[in-house]
Amino acid sequence: MPKIERKSHEVKAALEEDIEIQGRRFRLYFQNRYTILSLGVDLITGIFYILGSVAALTPIPDRFGMYFYLIGSIFLTIRPILRILKNIFIYDSVKAEKNGSNSNTNEEN
Repeated sequence: MPKIERKSHEVKAALEEDIEIQGRRFRLYFQNRYTILSLGVDLITGIFYILGSVAALTPIPDRFGMYFYLIGSIFLTIRPILRILKNIFIYDSVKAEKNGSNSNTNEEN
């Protein structure tokens, strides 16, 4: 069974957290990529549920409406997965210890 430890830590801001899209004249700046992904997933989910509702109200085969609802349900499960990924940090403890010992030797010099 894996060992679970609770530690307090400081998270350094990653450089790739923000997204900037530069055109010829304008720039779009998104402050947090996970927030943008989450909002995009919500938007796509809403579109598929609207399409499923419209398909249920029109004389097209029910199969299409079910496909839209199924795709919308899949996108509903993507949002919590994005939140989990946002809060998981994987690091190499051996490399972290080496970096910690290197910074200690640098401070002594």
